[in-house]
Amino acid sequence: MSRPPIIAAILALVSAAYSQSLEDALQSAISRLPRPEAVSDFKPVPHLSPLNQDSTLICWSFSTSSFLESEMERLGMEPVRLSVVYPVYYVFLEKAKRYLQTRGASRFAPGDLFTGVLDIVKEYGAIPADAYGNKVEGSITFNHNALYRELSHLMDRVKRERLWNEKNVLPQVKRILDRHLGAPPAKFAWKGKSYTPQTFVRDVVKLPWDEYVLVTSFQYDPFGSRVELKVPDNWRRNDAYLNVPLDVFYNSLKDALQSGFSVALDADISEPSYERTKRYAFIPPYDIPSNTITQESREFRFVTGATTDDHLVHAVDYRSFDGEDWFLIKDSWRTAWEPGSSRGYMFFHGSYVKLKVLAYLVHRDGVPEVRKSMGER
Repeated sequence: MSRPPIIAAILALVSAAYSQSLEDALQSAISRLPRPEAVSDFKPVPHLSPLNQDSTLICWSFSTSSFLESEMERLGMEPVRLSVVYPVYYVFLEKAKRYLQTRGASRFAPGDLFTGVLDIVKEYGAIPADAYGNKVEGSITFNHNALYRELSHLMDRVKRERLWNEKNVLPQVKRILDRHLGAPPAKFAWKGKSYTPQTFVRDVVKLPWDEYVLVTSFQYDPFGSRVELKVPDNWRRNDAYLNVPLDVFYNSLKDALQSGFSVALDADISEPSYERTKRYAFIPPYDIPSNTITQESREFRFVTGATTDDHLVHAVDYRSFDGEDWFLIKDSWRTAWEPGSSRGYMFFHGSYVKLKVLAYLVHRDGVPEVRKSMGER
């Protein structure tokens, strides 16, 4: 039933007034906070230029691939722009297998975590962007809406009709993926040589895969233990996250960036500051004062669902501005590309990191205090 015109008009006015008051409150809060004004205020670790993920939900592939590209350069190799689409193809295949094996109990959705790339690299290899899947910047838009819709419809029918036979279902999944993403090449040429995805990882990417660690900080399991990150996108139930107290979690992140390591972050970007300012992600003092953010307040937001794992990004620098911690974030989400943004970058305040970053991926040498907290050398 539609609302009477007078009620609709009143609601519209209330909504506009609320939006304006929120904008004013955010602008007032950020104006009193020492802060960076531009990306040039930072001195980031080497990284390739940001990419816009457009109409996709694969930030996990953009951020983790960006992290791997930076790791190549940090370790003295020529960085290669990696295909962000290649992991997506095989992640969907693996999700379909798990969905069938669990009779529809496992999560089947576009979202994933760092492991969505790392696991695929280990099992299926990797491909450079110009060999498969990536769009030409500025000419073609990433849009996976039709892909998600078709895969969802297929899985709904599989569950409804109890079609659990992999030999029948997986070929249908592949046909949908091939139609929308293209079939990944078994071999490809790169810089005058022929590679398979596996030999490309072995001979070109050559990263120390076993030396990367996942770090988190939650009280639902003991500190100093390896735990499962309890979020829906952890569909493989990965329980290798190093669980450390918040002070270790936060200070180690800063230490890593100051020591020349980049870090991929799993974060919540639903806060108004991120969405409205398009540049500054911070927790305003009228929400919770920065100096009162504790392990308990972090945990409370997570338990109540106010903090979720809705976005992955790549941190490439940390700086203090008159005593205020700010992180330079390479970001693929559309907000970071809208008018008024920094075109693929965001600035995360320390308050936001403490309260809203769930986990991060880093080389183990960058976080000695995390390893010490875990009882490791």
